Amino acid sequence: MNRRDNLKKIKSFGGKNLGGGKQEKLLKDFAKMQEELQKKIQELEESFSQIEVEASVGGGAVRIVATCDRRVKDIEIDEDLKEDFDTLKDLLIAGMNEVMEKIEKRREEEMSKITQQFGIPGLM
Repeated sequence: MNRRDNLKKIKSFGGKNLGGGKQEKLLKDFAKMQEELQKKIQELEESFSQIEVEASVGGGAVRIVATCDRRVKDIEIDEDLKEDFDTLKDLLIAGMNEVMEKIEKRREEEMSKITQQFGIPGLM
């Protein structure tokens, strides 16, 4: 076997020609898919400001509305809580924690819709 034959084997896998054109096409297809995925994720991130979630605690005494870009839009507090600061504080903390959990869950659901389209389950 001469040097040229050795180089051919090195360039291929196990001495078998993998076809450079096929590899290039696969790489181009992968790059295109990656670009499309990044675009979809960016669009989704932008849409999060329009997706609202709500948490209600204390039997509806405190209601918090936030968007999936983690911005609080509204907090409603029952008039009866104005005199009970400690309860109000506890309910606000519970409500904020609940709304943040709901935001994360919703973000994961929306992201999984995209990753499943690209055959990448469990990415997020």
